[in-house]
Amino acid sequence: MCNKVRRPPPGCPICCPPACCEPRTCYCIFDLESAVFDTRNVYRRAVLELAASYNCVVPELVLLKVGVMATSEMAELIVRKCNIPVSWEQFLLEINERASALISNPPLMDGAERLVRHLHKCCIRMALISSSCEDLYCKKIRGYEKFFELFETLICADDPQLKQPKPEPDVYLIAMCRLGEADTDNTLVFDGTIKGVQAASDARLKVVMVPEKELPYCWSERAALRLETLEQFKPEWFGIAPLSKEAFRPKPKPKPMAVRPEMAKQESREEKPGDDAEDTDKKEEKVNEDDAANEEPVPVDDADEAGLKNWDKLRQSVRKSLRQSRKSDMKFDNLEDNSPFKKK
Repeated sequence: MCNKVRRPPPGCPICCPPACCEPRTCYCIFDLESAVFDTRNVYRRAVLELAASYNCVVPELVLLKVGVMATSEMAELIVRKCNIPVSWEQFLLEINERASALISNPPLMDGAERLVRHLHKCCIRMALISSSCEDLYCKKIRGYEKFFELFETLICADDPQLKQPKPEPDVYLIAMCRLGEADTDNTLVFDGTIKGVQAASDARLKVVMVPEKELPYCWSERAALRLETLEQFKPEWFGIAPLSKEAFRPKPKPKPMAVRPEMAKQESREEKPGDDAEDTDKKEEKVNEDDAANEEPVPVDDADEAGLKNWDKLRQSVRKSLRQSRKSDMKFDNLEDNSPFKKK
């Protein structure tokens, strides 16, 4: 059944294209920080830079462990394991300040804008979840307001209905309730964090994971699909119309050239192009008629007449000689046939 029958999203066409009339996937949920904005390495960078300011190095095993933890648990573990000479509360505050500075104006992930616009065109209703509060969310999307209007609902970290953050599945359950008829069979999640994949899988949802390249594959086993960027995603894998082959961004229109006032006056004086064509055709016809009327016969000289007569005589003589040669050939053939020396 087409999504248009169930409360279509704003801007959905009256007649949906055939490719989206019976999709297997009708709803999508995107994580803002890991599937729309490319902020996957922000907290990792913030932790490493902040630990370096205290002349400390965070081991790789510790970084892997904190990937599934909340921010407060991460700060407490790093302070204890790396012997950082501050309290974990102070370290947590500094991490959040450093991370907010890094993600104040984050770039969109490669392929995110094209995919979201394609899903909206195919009448796929979308929800957006964020681990930031609403005020920080408004700062992050500054300059992309029109793009984020394509999402129907938003769940931030300070949402009154959200009781427990990831890795608990509450945020995805709330998103499905707000989307209307979404269920575990027709909803697809895009998330790039380990906690997000765990939360979505606990909610019995299919997850497309877009993690960091350094993340071991054992951490993405619960995802239905793992990609490096959203440019690799093909909607037909999940029953959605495929992406068009044309480039996503339309080509810029050529700027109109400045017209000088003199040229504008000349153009205004000229007549319509159809009238000009008819007038030119009529003028050419008149000129041809006048030329034909005024055309004089070309005089023929006496020498030319004498040359023509000589040519006729030459042609007649050649014809006579050819006839005579043919007759002689025929006589010679008859003699050969009647010859007594012919072999029998």
